[in-house]
Amino acid sequence: MRLRHRIVFLLAVASATAGCSTHVPVEKVFGTYVASYPYGTETITFRPDYSFIQTVIIQHGKPVTAQGHWEFDPKESRIAYTRAMIVDDGFGGRRPDWQKLSDGLISFDVETHWFHIEIGSGLPYPYMKQ
Repeated sequence: MRLRHRIVFLLAVASATAGCSTHVPVEKVFGTYVASYPYGTETITFRPDYSFIQTVIIQHGKPVTAQGHWEFDPKESRIAYTRAMIVDDGFGGRRPDWQKLSDGLISFDVETHWFHIEIGSGLPYPYMKQ
């Protein structure tokens, strides 16, 4: 009976983690990601030439865009970029200066969750690959 419980437990753990991975190859990072906020949406497209374009629309307003370059650390599975807008305040609210381009480095984890790639999975509103 104990062996049966162990097997069931191991199968449950294996199936729960099968769709998750903390390391994503750079080829799968390229593409468009959307963060959906209660007050608007943010779309970032990471291109294969390591440029990006970011578009933010707040409550049906006009789109605001930013462009820049990004890099990826495959060992840490982290994406980093500068000169982008930081829209969310980290607590689920909109930053009052969200249109200002950041001078610092913005860095997030890139993970696969149930066969979907996410950036910033620990954020209140992570970026979901489309």
